[in-house]
Amino acid sequence: MPKIIDKINSFRKKQKRLVNIDEIPDLDTIDETQQQKHSNNLKDERCIGMHLPKDPKEWYYSFEFFPPKTEAGLDNLLTRIDRMSTRLDPLFIDVTWGESGSTSARSIAIAAHAQRYCGVDVLLHLTCTGVTKPQLAAFLKQAKSHGVQNILALRGDPPRGKRSWCNDDVSGGECDRAIDLVRFIRQEYGDYFCIAVAGHPEGHPASQSEDEELNHLKEKVDAGVDFIITQFFYDADLFLAYVRRCRSIGITCPILPGILPM
Repeated sequence: MPKIIDKINSFRKKQKRLVNIDEIPDLDTIDETQQQKHSNNLKDERCIGMHLPKDPKEWYYSFEFFPPKTEAGLDNLLTRIDRMSTRLDPLFIDVTWGESGSTSARSIAIAAHAQRYCGVDVLLHLTCTGVTKPQLAAFLKQAKSHGVQNILALRGDPPRGKRSWCNDDVSGGECDRAIDLVRFIRQEYGDYFCIAVAGHPEGHPASQSEDEELNHLKEKVDAGVDFIITQFFYDADLFLAYVRRCRSIGITCPILPGILPM
């Protein structure tokens, strides 16, 4: 199955209208007359970030699924993935990863089933918290053997008993941070995997400043990242401002907004 980044780029080329995010005005900095002039034309662009496809078929989206703990839950999830993939045709689905690889077997099994039997591309989460490099290599080997070609590289959740990451915290595994995981994947598998990482429009709790956070993100992109998926947000202006800041420091890869339906 194709890499997700190739599908994203294909969709973007097909779109008849591309909105330059730098041309979208900040409504807080223009007067009421200018706001009225731009509101009707740019309201939708402001909501979705950078693209305004006229044909609904040109929209793309994905769904995220969590490995269930029971066999009954697993059967239900696989049925749901099949139904949603058939009826809603997502560009891809995400399958999450438990702490220290605790759901590795089930996460990879779900990913393999979804690709083989549901015909949908999978972005498999992979975290490095509390995991050795040989373990990571084994996970990647399993993923490749099942045809999974897309990885969301994450440091992961803080260890149990710790509410959030602090500045300078490391994962406790042999890859200290997400950037080390990205480098490890590229070192072991070259360009075989499409790699995504997380972005934080509302700021990462462990960051000292926006500039520091974006510099870290730029380093990850330079290490071999193909696209970025943001954490959930509910203020489109924050997302647009985030994309502008990313573009201003040379991050040119696709940035997909993370949205949690209410």
